[in-house]
Amino acid sequence: MSEEFVVATAQRLQPQLVSHFMQLIQSNHLAHAYLFNGADGTGRQEVARTVAMRLFCQNVTDDGLPCGQCPECRRIMAGDHPDVVSVVPDGQRIKVDQVRYLKAEFTKSAVEGNQKIFIVDQVDRMTTGAANSLLKFIEEPVGNTVALLLTANKNLILPTILSRTQIVDFIKVAPQALTTALAKAGIVPSQRYLLTTLTESVSAAQELVVDDWLANAQTAVGQWFTACCDRDERAFVRVQTELVPLGSNRDRQGVVLDMVVQVWHDALRQQANAVDPTDLAYPQVAPVSQRVAHQLSIDRLVTIMTETLATRGQLAGNLNFQAILEALTLQILAQMR
Repeated sequence: MSEEFVVATAQRLQPQLVSHFMQLIQSNHLAHAYLFNGADGTGRQEVARTVAMRLFCQNVTDDGLPCGQCPECRRIMAGDHPDVVSVVPDGQRIKVDQVRYLKAEFTKSAVEGNQKIFIVDQVDRMTTGAANSLLKFIEEPVGNTVALLLTANKNLILPTILSRTQIVDFIKVAPQALTTALAKAGIVPSQRYLLTTLTESVSAAQELVVDDWLANAQTAVGQWFTACCDRDERAFVRVQTELVPLGSNRDRQGVVLDMVVQVWHDALRQQANAVDPTDLAYPQVAPVSQRVAHQLSIDRLVTIMTETLATRGQLAGNLNFQAILEALTLQILAQMR
């Protein structure tokens, strides 16, 4: 992504936040620690880079934005600026050697000037020990430093860090705008609504459809849902044979659990009124979700929804993916009797 495109994307997705931070920098009122809380696709990385570029830009535009062309802006985008320290997870976690690197950088002053900025993406993937090391820096910053901590879910951040940072909640992308963007990206109609519930990023959506992963997952979850609605105990078997293989890593496991939430949300939405299949996450099982919507009481459907929503927290608590789905299946079958 080019320097100019980063700034343009940040402005398109979060115009008010970009304007706010440019004014803070201009007036020298930037705080030393922020938590950018926003789902993938809301522009948290782009806004963070725009802030970093503005701090060092040599040719700020008349609008108060970084130029995107000067050597400083280009070095920041290339990850080659000694006073802009960026860390992203290496795999599923921010690892020990990355934490050591951060801690070492925390103790150093700026190399080329009097300003230093840290950008830590997906900070929720730090271990508790690493997060506590970060907390020490936030409480006792060295010199003129700014920390931008980025997360898609502030609920996974230690309360001690939340209390010591200024939390910036990023505005979600309008579903209709995302649907239009997905259509332009070539996503088939039957997958668009589901994708708007899973991500706010077109690029992330495109990753999910590679090698028909999403299509296969949509079919597997739909068949598991149908078995549950039919009180078919083979739904339990489908967990191991069809759902678990979809979760090849922690991220995909989370997506599968989110998809399970959405298939039951389809049913809940049809409790009061019929919903056009094109506006459902699982149009292929629309008759089944409509049937179960009228078969179960609102209390039972809400109970099922509550149980499905709890699975994400269980995964974050390092419970086994298969065990989470098997327990959920048994709970749902109990509600269907």
